[in-house]
Amino acid sequence: MKRLLGSLSFSILLLLSAGCVDLSRPALAKHYYLLETSPKLSDAPPAHASAIRVTGVEVAAPFSEKSLVYRLDQDRYESDFYNEYFVPPRAMITSKFVEWLSVRRVFATTLPPSSTLDAPYAIEGQVTALYGDMRDKAKTAAVFGMQVFVTDSYNPEKNIVLQRTCAEQVQVPDHSADAISKGLGQALQQCFAQIEADLRALNRNP
Repeated sequence: MKRLLGSLSFSILLLLSAGCVDLSRPALAKHYYLLETSPKLSDAPPAHASAIRVTGVEVAAPFSEKSLVYRLDQDRYESDFYNEYFVPPRAMITSKFVEWLSVRRVFATTLPPSSTLDAPYAIEGQVTALYGDMRDKAKTAAVFGMQVFVTDSYNPEKNIVLQRTCAEQVQVPDHSADAISKGLGQALQQCFAQIEADLRALNRNP
């Protein structure tokens, strides 16, 4: 037994002296981000006196995990282990969407997915792009894409009343995670503003 312990101790010392194990090196810390939007509180009456339910925003599989994603070339993407969203993108963007519609007072009431109340309208989304575009090192961009569908809950024969696709690309000063996350927040806000404009015009077009 003593011979075995002595052999193990000698092996560990050899590894340390050879530099194979660096116990003094600090572990790399992870950084966490939230996409920020700043909807301006609307003082005007709601564009629609009815309610709308946000049923949820799904995120395409390549971008659904918490790690930030970078596009390196035409077909190659990379996830960033050390830079993540604080919460999964699906929950984060759904929450931001509910907040945007509520603050902007597009409808009299905006219901979150957790609500059990009925609403004449429902809106769902699908995020199709959420990444930092690094294909051109001199022009790094944050890319966000989203598709939404609005349905009339009370009229199954004319279920889809609005379909909208937005795609935004915001140039960022460098390819750091900080810059890309801020750019993605700006792109997200621009998409929300476009969707808001279409929702305000809902049922006004002939």
